[in-house]
Amino acid sequence: MMSETDQEIFEATVQREGRFTFVAIPFSPRDVWGARPRYYVTGTINDIPARGTLGAFKQEYFLRLGAVWLQESGIEYGESVTVKLSLENRKPAT
Repeated sequence: MMSETDQEIFEATVQREGRFTFVAIPFSPRDVWGARPRYYVTGTINDIPARGTLGAFKQEYFLRLGAVWLQESGIEYGESVTVKLSLENRKPAT
């Protein structure tokens, strides 16, 4: 069984749909990290720190990239990137 610290590494193209910029997740988070209501992830995109919550559309998952992060990273849509993501170890709210 995989632990929550397992890192997924993959190549992706930064995509834009309307005003949203994102990378598609080429695996099922449910299969890798188990079923949960939300997937909070942390890692890097081209070795630049990134974190967020995976979004879902039908059966596909994606990581949205914010405008400030994009501006500071210098990464643009259409660019091919190396993504390294792990499930963020968040403690439930008490």
